[in-house]
Amino acid sequence: MAIKRGDIVSKRNYRMLTLGGFFGLLALIVIATTWASPPEDFPRSLLLLLLGGPLLIPLRGLLYGRPQTHVWSSLLALPYVVIGVGMATTGGHQAYGLLMLVLSLVFFAGCLGYAKAARGEAAKA
Repeated sequence: MAIKRGDIVSKRNYRMLTLGGFFGLLALIVIATTWASPPEDFPRSLLLLLLGGPLLIPLRGLLYGRPQTHVWSSLLALPYVVIGVGMATTGGHQAYGLLMLVLSLVFFAGCLGYAKAARGEAAKA
């Protein structure tokens, strides 16, 4: 009996990957901005609003497992990839930037995988 790709990585696993990357990225932003490396010359609340605010927009759709929300949330993950690459390559916050890069890529891959798995389920039905 051959094992199909869809049997190993299911829709549920992609959803857990998405939520793990999402909440990890949100927690990283909150912890780094308020406690680990707060900005010295920029208001913390404004930085939290600029970095964490857009992540709160798709929260309900992600928690309810809506495929359309996962599709456009994958586009929301891309600016965090760019920010993570920028921080990882410049001095000072390489570890923070690398972690942001990894978490945003996990979020991105989980969103796309979930949307593809949901589309496959809808096509079978």
